[in-house]
Amino acid sequence: NYNGVNTASESWLISPKNDFSLSTQPTLEFKNAWKYTGAPLQLLISTNYDGISSPSTATWTDISSSAIWSTGNFLWTYSGIIDLSAYKQPSVYIAYKYTGSNSNGSTWEVDDIKIFNK
Repeated sequence: NYNGVNTASESWLISPKNDFSLSTQPTLEFKNAWKYTGAPLQLLISTNYDGISSPSTATWTDISSSAIWSTGNFLWTYSGIIDLSAYKQPSVYIAYKYTGSNSNGSTWEVDDIKIFNK
């Protein structure tokens, strides 16, 4: 949300649909890094998103506290293994959401996203 000045924005990175209905222990892991003052990145999960509509039409559960987050200064950090066993359903979407304001905004990066469907 920064291009010479801060501009309020909302950005989503949403996974394809995952079917965890037959999984014994679905998990998620990723690397993340950030810098600059601003809101934290959110990690969200939905079982009623349709995959095409605006994400605001679905119910999203914030599972951010399940991950280990970077301490800043673009220090790459491993999220740890995030247990998704509570979401053993046929239609599960995982999303990263960032909301920047007019007054500040951080830069977040995610990489090496791995969803295991064991």
